[in-house]
Amino acid sequence: MPTTPPPLTPALQKLLYDGYQHQLRGQYEDAARHYRKILRAAPDHVDVMHLLGIVRARQSREVEAIELYKKVLARRPDDGKAWYNLALAQGALKQEDDARATMERAFALDQSLPLAANLLVPSRRAVWDWRHHDRLFEHLKRGVADPSVPTLPFLMLYVDDPALHLAAARRKVTDEASPARPRGFDHADRRAATGPIRIAYLSADFRTHPTTFLISKLLARHDRSRFEITAISVGPDDGSADRQSIVDAVDHFLDREKASPAAIAEEVAALGIDVFIDLMGHTSGERLAAFADRPAPVQVNYLGYPSTSGAPFMDYVIADPVVLPFSDAAFYTEKIVHLPDCYQPNDPELPEGERPTRADCDLPDEAFVFCAFNSAWKLDPEVFSAYTRILKAVPGSVLWVLENRKNSADTLRREAEARGLDPARLVFAPIVPLKDHFARLPLADLFLDTFPYTAHTTASDMLRMGLPMVTRTGRSFASRVAASIMTQMNLADFITTDVEGFVARAVALANDSAALAEARARLAAARPTSPLFDIDRYARHMERAFETMVARSRAGLPPEAFAVEPLPRG
Repeated sequence: MPTTPPPLTPALQKLLYDGYQHQLRGQYEDAARHYRKILRAAPDHVDVMHLLGIVRARQSREVEAIELYKKVLARRPDDGKAWYNLALAQGALKQEDDARATMERAFALDQSLPLAANLLVPSRRAVWDWRHHDRLFEHLKRGVADPSVPTLPFLMLYVDDPALHLAAARRKVTDEASPARPRGFDHADRRAATGPIRIAYLSADFRTHPTTFLISKLLARHDRSRFEITAISVGPDDGSADRQSIVDAVDHFLDREKASPAAIAEEVAALGIDVFIDLMGHTSGERLAAFADRPAPVQVNYLGYPSTSGAPFMDYVIADPVVLPFSDAAFYTEKIVHLPDCYQPNDPELPEGERPTRADCDLPDEAFVFCAFNSAWKLDPEVFSAYTRILKAVPGSVLWVLENRKNSADTLRREAEARGLDPARLVFAPIVPLKDHFARLPLADLFLDTFPYTAHTTASDMLRMGLPMVTRTGRSFASRVAASIMTQMNLADFITTDVEGFVARAVALANDSAALAEARARLAAARPTSPLFDIDRYARHMERAFETMVARSRAGLPPEAFAVEPLPRG
């Protein structure tokens, strides 16, 4: 089949030139009309088919675009850019498996494609597929500075660079969340209001999800004499008891999965919300645009995204002195608020199932068991190389790994073999209900953290169940969360600052049963009294933060960084 399009007559060349000029100016229907005229005269002209496909995709007519791209590829199967555009159109229609397979083919043909990294990095990391890992990350970082390439700030969290996180977030907000004509809401009534402060929490994760596990008790424990609590759900209703726990914990539960950001903003303003809290940041399902017109006098970035929103319309970010010191303010568009202990709330009463045996979990009875239960996408080649060094230094030990995706274990076994480690020393754990997950954790001897995106909810889970852990900190919020949690559980001496220290600390603990037993004893002693699991103390600190924010707003003062004064312990 021909790969070179036939030459066009001068009249058709003029149509092509004019059509492309319309396309560059965003006049897509005019461009499409010119391209269709050309194709009536030259129906096999693949370049014009491709251009018309691009225009249809820009018009959100992806079904037409896909058919055009497929016609191009039937005539020119080695066209990497056509495969690439086909993948983008499939992704826009949520045809995720097709989009990943198509993008894999595009990247194999042309490794310079700018958006390939945005799709391939998360899909590959979810199954420990690290092919072309460094090259893909160079594409990600380059895309932050290239206005022609959409950027995904969440993927930047895999790089320990807060300046990069800020740049990516700002780009995303500018491209997608900042209104061309900001609407001004009048907050005069709320600035003069008396009575309970009205708080609204927005999330797509009010379901069986770590955010719900962390926050449901906080919502329930807010002092109703001083605060009125609304939850706004913009995600699916999974019908779970976890979702119901949120419904039961708040005064008003609004299911707004199908609502537009503008409609959510209108409702928030109509409800007279004083503090509007985003639990999403730049994560899947986010509605950051709902905050863009400032429907509430105070707007807060909290919990769900461990970095800056990059948004000029977000006033504060909730943190603590470990995860985000005031000296890092230059990397945040929000003003930093320090809670006294740890920024992360925890439910102290999550249930534990019946404890299994090692044999039940396919673990050897006598071996030292290292646990690696972070999500697969947090693990990268450098961290896994550190794990294999640790295993080699501790003869007979095994690595117990959480298998997030079925049939992905063979990929990690191949990576182990490539590093000279017997793949049989990897033991894979399936996803199970949370209570059963908790019950099995004490079977391990030591949890190994990831870097730079460390354990967050998982760190609390490990320490809650008395399992010591080793972490490594860096320059970013995401890299310091485990350290903050460990500090609250008297395990700060298990925090390291580089890969060599991480490996040495893990190996030393594996070879020192007395030190490990002492660490378990410390965790057992800390568990009943640690601020990490004192949800009432945490709620009072959060409420002090809200009161300070609202007081400044009602006094006509701009947002400013501050630290919440700690309540006395007792």
